[in-house]
Amino acid sequence: MMNKMLNELKNCDLDVWLRFQQQDLKPQFYSFRWITLLLSQEFPLPDVLRIWDSLFSDESRFDFLIYVCCAMIVILRNQLLEGDFPSNLKLLQNFPPMDVQVILSKAVELSKRKLF
Repeated sequence: MMNKMLNELKNCDLDVWLRFQQQDLKPQFYSFRWITLLLSQEFPLPDVLRIWDSLFSDESRFDFLIYVCCAMIVILRNQLLEGDFPSNLKLLQNFPPMDVQVILSKAVELSKRKLF
């Protein structure tokens, strides 16, 4: 799943993907927890429930989880492109508070892009 997320990130935002490659910032360093715990440690409980509602209502739920993870990264794009390895790792491991609806909307946008 982590490699699938990294491949999808490459499709979504090549610049961020290249930055991660330059910094040797592997998805295991930040997305293992995201994926295995279904983002339950990254957001407050009401937001987690909203994410889970979106995941479990989607027939390809785990594909949608990949899009949510990519959306989280794409939303932080500017900070990630400017940051060095330690600051990027810290940012991804301690995801900043943000409106979960923005993330879900971006994830839907990324998933629909694949359909065309």
